[in-house]
Amino acid sequence: MLLLNRFPYYSPTVSNRPATKRPPGPKHLLGLKFVQRFRAAPLPLLMELHKNYGDIVYSRMGPYRAFFFFHPDQIREILTDKAKLLPKFRLQVRVLQQWDGNGLVLSEGEFWARQRRLVQPAFQVKRFVAYADAMVHKSENIAQVWEGLPDGSVIDVEEAMTGLTLEIIAKTFFDADLTAETHNLRKAVAILSETAVREMGEVIHLPDWTPVPRIRAKRWAMNYIDSIIRRFIAERRKTGEDRGDLLSMLLHAVDSEDSKTRMTDEQARDEAMVLFLAGHDTTAAGLTWFWYIMGKYPETQQRVHDEIESVLQKNSLGFEDVAKLPYLSSVIKETLRLYPPAIGIFAREAKEQIEMEGYEIPRGSIVYAFSYVTHRDQRWFPEPERFDPDRFLGEKERKLSPFAYFPFGGGPRACIGAQFALTEMTLVAASLLRRFEFSLRPGDRDPEPLAHLSLRPRGGLSVVLRKRGNS
Repeated sequence: MLLLNRFPYYSPTVSNRPATKRPPGPKHLLGLKFVQRFRAAPLPLLMELHKNYGDIVYSRMGPYRAFFFFHPDQIREILTDKAKLLPKFRLQVRVLQQWDGNGLVLSEGEFWARQRRLVQPAFQVKRFVAYADAMVHKSENIAQVWEGLPDGSVIDVEEAMTGLTLEIIAKTFFDADLTAETHNLRKAVAILSETAVREMGEVIHLPDWTPVPRIRAKRWAMNYIDSIIRRFIAERRKTGEDRGDLLSMLLHAVDSEDSKTRMTDEQARDEAMVLFLAGHDTTAAGLTWFWYIMGKYPETQQRVHDEIESVLQKNSLGFEDVAKLPYLSSVIKETLRLYPPAIGIFAREAKEQIEMEGYEIPRGSIVYAFSYVTHRDQRWFPEPERFDPDRFLGEKERKLSPFAYFPFGGGPRACIGAQFALTEMTLVAASLLRRFEFSLRPGDRDPEPLAHLSLRPRGGLSVVLRKRGNS
C-alpha cells in the first residue's frame, strides 16, 4: 500500500535540510541491468520503483544519472517552476527531429513561444464546430461499414481506431480525404513509432545510408509522410485559399506580438508533421482502451448508452453536445487515468545543477515523471486499480490534487491539442455507441499495456460488435 507515512524522506513542503547527493534507489554497477529491464518492461519496473523507494528514486542508466519523480508537487515543479532549467532530453529530441523537425513538441525557448502563439489560434474553441462535424462524419462512415457486418462480428478496434483517427486528422488538418492512402500512412506511422522506441534506447545509431532493411523502412516512412504534407503546403500556397483547416491557420498565422512574423513553409511543415503524427496516434490509443473498458464493464456501457439516448434522442450529433455528456466524459477521463496514451512526460535533462526536495540533481542528469504511476497512487485515487468514472464527476474532480492527473502533461507546455483529443474521443464514442454494443470475446485475457510512443495493448484488441435494437 502506497501510504504517505511509508516515505520518511518525503516532505510535502520545501525541505530546509542541506542538499544530499542521492535519493534512494536500486544499487547496481552503471545501471546496465536496470537499463535492460527499463527497455524490456518499463511499466512493471516503474511501479516497483515507486512501491519500494517512494516518490523520488535514483538510478544509474549507463552513462546517465536518472531521477524519477512521482509526487504531484514534484511534477508541478518540473513542468512549471524549473521548466526552463529542464529542457527535453537531447537524445530523444535528436531521434524525433529526424522527421518532426523543430516543431512545437521539440523546440525550446523563444522560438517555441513564438510558434506556440502562431499555432494556438487553430485550437480556439470557435474552430471546434467545424472540427466536430468532420469527426462525426468520419465516425458515421465507419458505422455504416459496421452496419453491414453480421451481428456478433469480431473487429480489431485498434486497427479501426487508427484508421479512423487518421481520416479525421486528414480532414481537420488538411481538408483532405486520405482514405486511399490510409494503409500506407498507418504503415509509415507504425515504422516511425518502432524506430523511435528502438533508437532512443541505442547508444550508436546507424547512418541513414546504411543498406539494412530497418533503415530503408525508416527512410521510406519519413519520405512518404513528408511528401504528403509538403504537397498540401505547395498546393495551398499556390492558391492562397483559406479552407478553415489547421494547415490554413498555420500558413496564414501572424504572431500576435509581431505582426511581421509569419510561419515559413518549413516551419509549417514541421508543425503539421508533429500535429499529424501525435494528433492521431495518441487519440487512437485512447479510443482503443475506451472500447476495452466498454467491453469489460457492461454496466458502465449501459449507463453511457442511457445518457446518449437521453441527451441526443434522434437529433444529430455536434460540438454543442460534448458538454451535455458528463458521464461519457468521466468514463473517457478515467480510461485515460488507467491507460494514459503518453505514459509520462518527455524525459528532461538538467542544463545546470539544481535542487529538488533536498536532493542535488547534477548537470546532465535525466529527470523522469510518469503519469502511468502517479495515476495509480492510492493517495490521489483510492483503490487505484478499480475503474471508477465517478472520480471525474462534479466536486470529486475539482478536489483532485493538481498534477495528480496529467494525461496531457501540464504547465505552459501542456499538450496544445488536449481539448481537440477529448472532443474527438467523445464524439467518436457517442457516434458509435448510438448504434452498437461492444463486448469482449469470452476467454480473452485482459490486454497487457505495451509502452511504445503511445500506450497500446500488446497484440492489438478485438471486440465483439452487435447492433443496438433501437438504433
